[in-house]
Amino acid sequence: MRRVVGVATLMLVAVVLQTTVGHHLVIFGVSPDLILVVTICIGLSTGPSPGAFAGFGGGLLRDFMLNAPTGLSALAYLSVGYAVGAIRPYVRSSSVAVPLVGVAAGSLVGESFYIGLSLLLGVPAEPGSRLVQVIVLTGLYNTLLAPLIYPIVRRLSADPYGEAVFPGRAGRA
Repeated sequence: MRRVVGVATLMLVAVVLQTTVGHHLVIFGVSPDLILVVTICIGLSTGPSPGAFAGFGGGLLRDFMLNAPTGLSALAYLSVGYAVGAIRPYVRSSSVAVPLVGVAAGSLVGESFYIGLSLLLGVPAEPGSRLVQVIVLTGLYNTLLAPLIYPIVRRLSADPYGEAVFPGRAGRA
């Protein structure tokens, strides 16, 4: 139960920071995607199901707060949260680089998936020549934030009793 509350609180804080402060943290015309970073960190630290649930919830809140097409961010973040959580058991290293690489790869895939879905649905996006630049810069920006966010996520999403966050085998840490 503590873990569910921790994950929900993290995602709510990320959404609030993204929608209020995120627009002021612009470098080269790109702001960080805190919701995506938190989703990836939750997937890395707790597994695929909590990563997917957190990504869906955070993405849906983002869509509501930013007047984006409902479900677009939710689908992209759900997919990334699940994929990162599913890949983590196959990584045998406990190196500090694992969260950095995970956030970098997850951010690149998540931003690409979101932009691809936006283009398929006819949502206005950045000019075509700037799309790759936005994807790469967002990935770099998110990776720079990972050392600050991952320890907090790991601490708040940990369950001292070893119980699953959500019922089922995939929710176990």
